[in-house]
Amino acid sequence: MRLQQGDFRVGDRFVITLRQDSVRSDTASVRDSLKVSVANLPDASLAGVLRSELDEHMTAHVARYLRNVSVRTSVLTRVAILGAVRTPGFYYASPDRPISDLVMVAGGPADQANLNELEVSRGTAKLLSVKDSRKAVKDGRTLEQLDVQSGDEVKIPIKKKINWQIVIQSMLVVSSLFFAGLQFLQWYYNRQDQ
Repeated sequence: MRLQQGDFRVGDRFVITLRQDSVRSDTASVRDSLKVSVANLPDASLAGVLRSELDEHMTAHVARYLRNVSVRTSVLTRVAILGAVRTPGFYYASPDRPISDLVMVAGGPADQANLNELEVSRGTAKLLSVKDSRKAVKDGRTLEQLDVQSGDEVKIPIKKKINWQIVIQSMLVVSSLFFAGLQFLQWYYNRQDQ
């Protein structure tokens, strides 16, 4: 099915760089009909095109209209960056970007961010658990190496803080109940002796 439909979906983006007399770069977005516009040329269809074939496909398309031009493409991955970051939302990132860089794309970590427990999920399935995320961040693994695809979510949790006020209040309540129980027992046994 992938070979018939290709890898590209509506909303996917890629950066295309054309080198002729000068260098021009543009970001192309896949539209409803799986077509893209590049450098004021007629639309190119991406139906049935795999990511690995994009350079070759776009080079052939551009070569029909321009001479002596080299084409280079870089696919972008659309990822939701949520949780304890300054500006959560959907962002486009290069697949060769380390997973740890995504936090910076979203404006950096918030004050209460727990970067050691970063989590990646696709729908309801977790792609990267807390334990694996620590290793992935430490090793500098990229989105591509972690099989992060467009539509996946990267969640940065908030640090769990101990609310000492509640802990102290709870201890006071428990100790008050304990001493009240002792007082009651003392009163009860004194009454039994009389």
